[in-house]
This record gives sequence, structure tokens and C-alpha cells, in this order.
Amino acid sequence: MQLLMTLYIVVLNIILAGFCDEAVTVLGLYYKLQTFFFIPLSALQTCIVPVLSYNYARKNNDRCVKIVSTSIGSSVAFMLIGVFCFEFLPELLITLFSSDKNVLDIGIHAFRIIGLSFVPAVFSLIYPVFFQAIGAAKPSVLLAITRQIFCLIPIFAVLSLLGLNYVWFAFPLSEIITGGIGFLLYAKWKRNAVT
Repeated sequence: MQLLMTLYIVVLNIILAGFCDEAVTVLGLYYKLQTFFFIPLSALQTCIVPVLSYNYARKNNDRCVKIVSTSIGSSVAFMLIGVFCFEFLPELLITLFSSDKNVLDIGIHAFRIIGLSFVPAVFSLIYPVFFQAIGAAKPSVLLAITRQIFCLIPIFAVLSLLGLNYVWFAFPLSEIITGGIGFLLYAKWKRNAVT
């Protein structure tokens, strides 16, 4: 997964370099700042894996559903703070690292669009972990690869043809698509597993 992240960041940087260096800087700033919101979500993912695995092995599927629901609810609540920061405080966030006018202009626009991806990201990150925890490797890997490779890179590349202002929509779109696929796979599992 770390290799995939490195790969897609390199590809996104190459695409953005075709516009300007400031666009590459904005992407770098985004990845620095989003860490504050995604690290707690990552910690939650790590914590729920053993609990889900234990309950799944005991065939306590109702409890697995409750764990997933609680995890999604608490993660959405936390990520709404990220949405607020990226939607209403983008200039403040960016000026922590850069005062360049072009970086600010590109960054404010980009952050407001990327901020829309924070809530859907909860679903595209929790569902793969759920499938990993219950030993369903195929859906887990499918969702992880879909999010980072099958969705983000192609959507980013296509939107780059429309212009720099549009490329940032690749983030919320890829999270919505991956989260939607994850929800469908989870709903199918839930239908079969929960009585």
C-alpha cells in the first residue's frame, strides 16, 4: 500500500508539473496537512482489525456490524473538522508553509475542493480494513487499488485535460467511487452474514 501511495503521488506530481511548480507545491502541502486528519483514522483502522477478527471468528457478525458502524460514525465526526478547516481556513493552513501568491491562489481553490473528499474517504478506508479483518483479501485489495490506482490517477489525468482548476475534483470523485463500491460489497456481506 505504501508503494501504491508513492506511485500515485509521483504520477500526480508529473501531471501537475505540466502546469506549474506552484501546483506541485500545493499537492505537497495538501499531503502534509491532511496527515493531521488521516493519522487518527489510520490509528482507528489499526485498532479495529483485531476486534473485528476476534468477533468474526466467534461468528458474532452483529457485533462486527456494530464495530463498523461505530467506527464510521466517529471517523465522520472527526473528519468533519478536516472539512471545516479545508473549506473555511485554507488560506491560514497554506500560509503556515508558504506566502507565495500563486501557491495561495491555487491552494485555496484546491483545498476547498479536496476538503470535500474527507467524509467519503472514511468509507473508502474503513471498508477495506473490514474485509482485511475478516480474511477477505480480494475485496480489501480491490478497494485499496481502486482508490489509489484505478480511480485517482485516471480521473486526475482526464481532468487535467480540462485545466488545473479541475484536477482537484479527482480526490472527492475517487473517494466517492471507492466508498460506493466498498458499501456495496459490505452490504452484500451483511445481507448474507447477519440474521
